[in-house]
Amino acid sequence: MKSVISYQLSVITILLIAGCGFHLRGAADLKLQNLHIQSESAHKIASEVRRFLTEKGVQVVPTSKAAQAVLYLRNETVERRVLSVSSRSGKLEEVELNYRVEMEVRKPDNSILLEKQLITLLRDYRFDKNAVLAAGSEEDVLREDMLRDVVGQIIRSLQTIR
Repeated sequence: MKSVISYQLSVITILLIAGCGFHLRGAADLKLQNLHIQSESAHKIASEVRRFLTEKGVQVVPTSKAAQAVLYLRNETVERRVLSVSSRSGKLEEVELNYRVEMEVRKPDNSILLEKQLITLLRDYRFDKNAVLAAGSEEDVLREDMLRDVVGQIIRSLQTIR
């Protein structure tokens, strides 16, 4: 009896999840067949977006004339800001990283498909004065993690284009 009830609850849960439109994050449903990426200062992020789109079957074309849409990536910046300093020694204790990039999607005729939006991510970490090399590698790991998060946000924005 207990197994029948748990089976029924499992089926109901699965049906509810499927009925609400839930799908796994990794399943990118992009309506664009081809895209041109135009980046002025966002070269690292542009190459990551290009790699992801290519893996998902979107053809990244070299010119905007051959593209269904043009993704503009502008003003990519990563700023490092001191959040706290030790009151005793005056040494760095906590750091904040601020990652920003602007994105916009247009058709080749310059009509807007997706309005310009600013994507911003903030991360902070404790700076260990006794392990300076580890703190530097922690910052590198955070920067790479933030890059992946920004790419994910860009892809999710591209999924809204119909």
